[in-house]
Amino acid sequence: MSFRTTLALNVAPLCLRLALAGTFMWAGISKVAYRTEISDPNDIAQLVEWNIVPPQSAAVPAPPLDNPETVQPKDDPAATPPADESNGLEDVIDNLQKKLDAITPDDDQQVEENQPADDLPPDDPAATDSDEGDEVTPVEDGGNALPVAYQSDQDSVEVKRVMRLALLIHHAANPGVNNEGQPLTSLWPDALAKGTLPVVFAWVAAILELVCGAAMLIGFFTRLASLPLAGTMLTAMWLTQIGPAIQSGNTLIGFLPTRMFDESPAGYVYATILWQFALLMSALAMFFIGPGALSIDRLIFGAPSTRFDEPGGKRQVEFVPMGE
Repeated sequence: MSFRTTLALNVAPLCLRLALAGTFMWAGISKVAYRTEISDPNDIAQLVEWNIVPPQSAAVPAPPLDNPETVQPKDDPAATPPADESNGLEDVIDNLQKKLDAITPDDDQQVEENQPADDLPPDDPAATDSDEGDEVTPVEDGGNALPVAYQSDQDSVEVKRVMRLALLIHHAANPGVNNEGQPLTSLWPDALAKGTLPVVFAWVAAILELVCGAAMLIGFFTRLASLPLAGTMLTAMWLTQIGPAIQSGNTLIGFLPTRMFDESPAGYVYATILWQFALLMSALAMFFIGPGALSIDRLIFGAPSTRFDEPGGKRQVEFVPMGE
């Protein structure tokens, strides 16, 4: 066997394995170990239904209370000025007498208008501005009770990135209607999207990406590991590219998105679908050519047989003229 043939049969599979391992292990770790922010109210409601996030957002520290009576500073003799004994009780009585003499009927009315919200009738709108209506719950934090307010409306939540795949499956099975009110074609079987099945499929896909990517890296059960990777790419192309194009009714050659030749701030639009297609073909190529010599499969199962039926182990090629 020539040196060039040896490189083709051993180094080329290694290059494919490294490309597949780096891509899918990176994708799997990203889905499992990192978090993302979900801000769509419908998606948040779906996550609540799946028990991924609680109905109320996590406790956050409450803003400082406006009532100074709730703050009890420590006694600081240096910060507290000594009382002036020269004024005494007589000065206090004189000041009160002057204030009482200066009060007029208009002042009485002004005092009533500026009375605290606690003294207003329940129907008074000013009574609703009181801070006492906010529910404040003490939460233990290292032995210290901290005031904590619970938000009833959630603007966004943070979940693992794998939940985006679960939401993608849910939306594919429940596409809703178009701008004209007509129902859209479902891209995912409804029977496989009931309950928490989208979450299960999302986790299975993420774990397969991680495990099969690692198998590609070391060359262990390589052919078997290439099939889930090919299936993952087929599903990704269908849910993100081909399926939505067919759903919209605006396609190239019947199934490709028409926006493939457009540009976006992130680059060319066609880059995503072509990248998915390249990974699909690489996984299929790995299934047919095997892992190569630099793999655990070669150590366990040995090299493939090169013997042929012809004498000397060489394949004989016979050219037959056309017409005969």
